[in-house]
Amino acid sequence: MMFIGGAYAPLFYFPLIRQIAKTGTNFPCVFVIMLGMETHVQVGGTELKVRIEKALTEKSLKKLITNLEKELDDEHSFLPYEVETQIRREIVNAGVAVSQHGGWYRCIAAYLMLPKLDELLAVKSMSEEKNVASIVQKLRNEALRESLGAFGIEVPARYARTSSGTGQTRVRISSEQKQQLVENFLDALPTFEGLQDVLGTLPKNTNLMVKQIRTLVKRYLTIANRLQSVAAHE
Repeated sequence: MMFIGGAYAPLFYFPLIRQIAKTGTNFPCVFVIMLGMETHVQVGGTELKVRIEKALTEKSLKKLITNLEKELDDEHSFLPYEVETQIRREIVNAGVAVSQHGGWYRCIAAYLMLPKLDELLAVKSMSEEKNVASIVQKLRNEALRESLGAFGIEVPARYARTSSGTGQTRVRISSEQKQQLVENFLDALPTFEGLQDVLGTLPKNTNLMVKQIRTLVKRYLTIANRLQSVAAHE
């Protein structure tokens, strides 16, 4: 269930399995159905609209929102199709004039920053002489973790840390473990090659789900070719 405009409403059901099945290719997939889910934004209607527009119009947040917008409007976007669709629905229900605020991905970027909006504005109001970049990055990462976590999504690795230092050392694995990992990874190669053939028959200008599958296949095949090349020279 989703808290919208002061009431609970059911989530849309996205028939991903049926759409993917139309490709005629059998391949392993993991699907997560999010039930009983609430977003981090426990506000609706006018209040949600005001907060999103505040994030969008504050000059001090312009660079932050723009950078996140670019990451969202990219073939390697970390936001799953069904989550993006749900966020778009909330933005529309709140009454945000998307076209007047730079488009969908800019509005979604603002939405994702809402958990730490007040803190970000407070930090940004500090003297320009103070180095607040690390604090802003920390708050941005925390906002993303809260926003994505509300949808049951793990934050991408590049947002997993709250500071520039990890405080950890790398853990080495044996050559046998590496070899087993590579072999298991390459076991899926025929499946992804089959998917590539199917995608080649589809128009390039298609919906977001197919776009994300196309990106996944491309990234897998790139890594697989790299691993095979390394193995051939060993």
